[in-house]
Amino acid sequence: MTSRFDAEWTKFLDLLHTGIHTFSVPAKELTFEYIVYRPSTEKEDPHNIIVVQCPGWGLGSELENGLQDLWRPGIHTSTASTNGYTVVFFHPRGTDGSSRPPASQSSMPDLASDLEDLRQHLHLEQYPVLLGHSNGGAIALGYAEMYPGCVGKLVLLDHQLVGFQDKRLLQLEATRIDPRYQDAWDSVLDRQTGSDEEFTTSVRGMWPLYFFDPQQYVPELLRDIGDRKLSVWCYQAQGRCDKQLQDPMQMVDRLGDVQAETLIIFGREDMICGIGIAERTAKDIQRSQLTTYGECGHFPWIEKREETIFDIRKFIEKEE
Repeated sequence: MTSRFDAEWTKFLDLLHTGIHTFSVPAKELTFEYIVYRPSTEKEDPHNIIVVQCPGWGLGSELENGLQDLWRPGIHTSTASTNGYTVVFFHPRGTDGSSRPPASQSSMPDLASDLEDLRQHLHLEQYPVLLGHSNGGAIALGYAEMYPGCVGKLVLLDHQLVGFQDKRLLQLEATRIDPRYQDAWDSVLDRQTGSDEEFTTSVRGMWPLYFFDPQQYVPELLRDIGDRKLSVWCYQAQGRCDKQLQDPMQMVDRLGDVQAETLIIFGREDMICGIGIAERTAKDIQRSQLTTYGECGHFPWIEKREETIFDIRKFIEKEE
């Protein structure tokens, strides 16, 4: 006779078997997609889960290539830990297999609320670990502010902070004469957003600005992204909605609401978000720690892969 625990466990595993999943939220008239990667172990801990919030503007789970060591330890880095995590990549509304909302419903709070739908779908009391990079980090942080009791540990990688700009980014002008970035600046000045194809081409030309050492690491990012087309609709809708928030400083003002133990990782040479964002976030989140890497831009798991994976694992596995 099958016990209630066995039935619940089987149902749980069905929601988290390796591969692509979808679920619908009738109240929002939206369908969401998530992709699961699981470690190859015979027995798994149901709490050994990391949920990765992908950026809202369309860079999807290609991030997976640099984070494989979380579910397949030792693939790219040396680590003392052999724990393999179940990693869930959540595709925000309008991207990949998640359905497109009305353009007016693409703000950070809208996308953060979708994480609550995912949590309920997975029957989790709280997210053991919620991770986000760049705009995905803003969405994850927004969720931790809106639902403080629903995140155990929060990992933010070079995250955006809606409503706050690092004033040091004004120094970007100096990079225009740096040969590493001159072609990228040409792409910025000649940016085309008339179609997904034009937008994708423009962004590809700008990628050097995201790295301290673009010559070495841009090719790696391009291999990860492959032939993906970025959605100009998502980019424009989200940017417009965030600029029109009724309370534009709500994300900054609510940093103190975050209850999750928080790890903030930032590249000190990040020209996209700026180290001031990390410092501002760490200042107001009570249980936070800030780790920065020198000679590192916006993608720490690419330019500082071993350090990033090691620090994430150490943070997750640390007893509170």
